[in-house]
Amino acid sequence: MSGEYSDLQVRDVMNSPPVTALPIISVREAAKKMLDNKVGSLIIVNERNTLLGIVTKTDIIREVVARGLDPDTVRIGDIMTKNPYFVYTDDAVEKAAEIMGSHNIGHLPVLDPDSQKPVGMLSKTDIVKLAPSYISVIYSLRSEIDRRERLREL
Repeated sequence: MSGEYSDLQVRDVMNSPPVTALPIISVREAAKKMLDNKVGSLIIVNERNTLLGIVTKTDIIREVVARGLDPDTVRIGDIMTKNPYFVYTDDAVEKAAEIMGSHNIGHLPVLDPDSQKPVGMLSKTDIVKLAPSYISVIYSLRSEIDRRERLREL
């Protein structure tokens, strides 16, 4: 992709600092933290601030609420996506859009390339707000993947 947004780096678009949580907190605590910080996802880290996973509000709905589980007893680490896709601060926004589109994900933790620690979060919404031209990258890749999967099923 070329044009005015082609040289944007993830650091130009990401939300920083990221909202993080330890895997031992309850789903209720995690939901409250998301609400208090007005975010749709949490980066799950260990005590050394190393990326372990990610949890989104959709994960909470699908894995806890819809199943009738107790949000006070389920730990966020039990429902997190382990070893999530991520990007570095100096990656191109286009690369992030391609990862999101090809894997149908809406949030990417952003790591510092030197420390390997989370320093931000990037969402589809962040990209589309700043660089609307990338919406086609995100959604056309997803459409192509869906089309290929349907063809394989035939």
